[in-house]
Amino acid sequence: MEPGLPDLEVSPNQIKQVFVNIINNACQAIASDAPSGRIWITAKRLHESVAVSVTDSGPGMPEEIASRVFEPFFTTKPEGAGTGLGLSISQGIVKEHGGRITLETPPGGGATFTVELPLRPESARAEAPPLPATDAPMLSILVVDDEPHILHYMRATLESWGHTVEVASDGTYALERALAGTFDVIICDLRMPHLSGREMYTKLARQDPRVAERIIFATGDTVRGDTLQFLERLGRPYLRKPFTLAELRAALGHARKQPA
Repeated sequence: MEPGLPDLEVSPNQIKQVFVNIINNACQAIASDAPSGRIWITAKRLHESVAVSVTDSGPGMPEEIASRVFEPFFTTKPEGAGTGLGLSISQGIVKEHGGRITLETPPGGGATFTVELPLRPESARAEAPPLPATDAPMLSILVVDDEPHILHYMRATLESWGHTVEVASDGTYALERALAGTFDVIICDLRMPHLSGREMYTKLARQDPRVAERIIFATGDTVRGDTLQFLERLGRPYLRKPFTLAELRAALGHARKQPA
């Protein structure tokens, strides 16, 4: 580690998750080469950022795989061994901090992930008030979707932001939980078997309108006229799949402003 590195203003829990994901990947890369496998971690200043690199002595990866490692749900692991979400979530976290993650895979094997996080300008440090002890208020969130990989992705992302998350894979169960629980936000897919998101909203609006007002719909079906009309009639924020982490955070920010 380069001596005299400056402090960074980051979310500790989120950045911790980034490095846990990267180091876990490095450990898996050298697992077949035990006990001779090695991992090196270095940190140095690069102009207006700090760069932390994690290098492994594993077999490396071909370019066609390296170019896709940050895609959600992309994985080369056997079924059940991973969801392919760790690096995608990590990239989103680092981007939200104004930084970037890069991957180098030299022909001779091995791989190096480098996380670059920007420094705060001296003028900004001098003028800005001290950071609050906590981030924005954390939320209790119910996520409703019939696709397990979406539920896993949403739970992992939201929990990395510090929120409390419960998931439901069908509208009927979600309706029961929404009425029985005390959720600040309900993120609900529109198209589901048995009880659709729209039907769930209608039932909630009849039984407890305040809970219905906490729904944020997520859908890949907004091109259909009736769906778009329904969403616009509600006048509430909604997410178009595939949505970005920034869009998800913005929707939650809108939800925080709503009366309880």
